[in-house]
Amino acid sequence: MTKLKDRFLTMLKLLITYTFVATLFGCSYSEATTTIAKIGNAGSTTGYHSIRVMNVKDTTGANAGFGYGAVSSYPGKSADIGSIGIPKYVDGYWAKYNADKDGFAAFYRISKTIDSNLAKQKIETLRNYYKNHKTFNTSMHLIVDGPRVRLYYTMNCFSYRMDCSPKENADPNGWVIHQSNDATQLVLLFDGTGEASDTPFPGSPYDK
Repeated sequence: MTKLKDRFLTMLKLLITYTFVATLFGCSYSEATTTIAKIGNAGSTTGYHSIRVMNVKDTTGANAGFGYGAVSSYPGKSADIGSIGIPKYVDGYWAKYNADKDGFAAFYRISKTIDSNLAKQKIETLRNYYKNHKTFNTSMHLIVDGPRVRLYYTMNCFSYRMDCSPKENADPNGWVIHQSNDATQLVLLFDGTGEASDTPFPGSPYDK
């Protein structure tokens, strides 16, 4: 009887240990591999730009490229960016087209950290914002305006054809941006300014 009792206690301890480890690693894995977007847009609100290289890295190290070449207008060009999670870092090179003649008027580069904790809070706010809009047809929008770079996140709920009504007290921090003309709601994940130069940065894609 004593041996059976000892064996039972040993098995119970092993089961508890296994459950704890599985829960710990299960939560970490789920959190680390959460995909928030698979589609990306790159554009501008101040005329024609060229984006040769623009990378956004998430907290797991995964990378999404927004280097779509010539862009103008918003939301601009769209492309598959694979699976990206909470953004953590942005770096790239782009340029502003000269409005009066061929070539570029200015060149820009950026290499900055994104506040991933704040970005995560904003993303979760939008993902839990709507009463009835359940789709996860989500996307990131990267916008360049001269040296300024902005990164937005959207659930692509368009008021003119979808029910985009929010839950009660869904946005206590006022993070959700409502665009005009019944366009989709957004949250701003990053807003930063890069370096500017009249000539291409050495080693950049424009340095030929």
